[in-house]
Amino acid sequence: MAQNGTEAFTARVGGLARSKPFVAANALLLAALLMFTGVRFVPGIQVALAQSGQPAQPAISITGPGTSATNSVTAYILGDVVAPGVYTLAEGARVQALVEAAGGALNDADLTRVDLAARVADGQEVYVPQVGETVPLTLGGKVDVNIASADDLHRALGLQLAIAGRIVAYRVAHGPFTAISQLLLVPISRATYDKIKALITV
Repeated sequence: MAQNGTEAFTARVGGLARSKPFVAANALLLAALLMFTGVRFVPGIQVALAQSGQPAQPAISITGPGTSATNSVTAYILGDVVAPGVYTLAEGARVQALVEAAGGALNDADLTRVDLAARVADGQEVYVPQVGETVPLTLGGKVDVNIASADDLHRALGLQLAIAGRIVAYRVAHGPFTAISQLLLVPISRATYDKIKALITV
């Protein structure tokens, strides 16, 4: 009797499971479950994808002036050094480092007229003169009026020979100039002084 009752119950449950209302209810329940789990576990799916070896988006790379760790300057050194030429140094390097890169100064170099502590600028030209040498203006130097001859002043500054001669004569009579403004005592005109004052040194 018990077995017959069980079989009857099973047959009723099977019939119910195959009934349209039950199937429809199960479909709705399954749809709701998928929607719920889909919304709830999307972040988890994204984390899983990130950990699955999928290629990551490349990091943003910032480039341009000022972003390189290896910024450098290139300068030309010539004159009384072992190996004149073009050298590349780290940005912020001093003229002293440029002289050393060129093998150092020669024994007769006049380093007192070279600003060794100045920073080297990109494209700069540095001239190391010999003792007593007038630095050619074409090489970015200034004419030292305490050692230049009248011919030097004439060629380098475009002064008339008469004016250049007066400058040398004043120097011989009164000793070396201690300031470029003393050229006005030679005398030379204010217009001539204004034209050459940026090109000379004492």
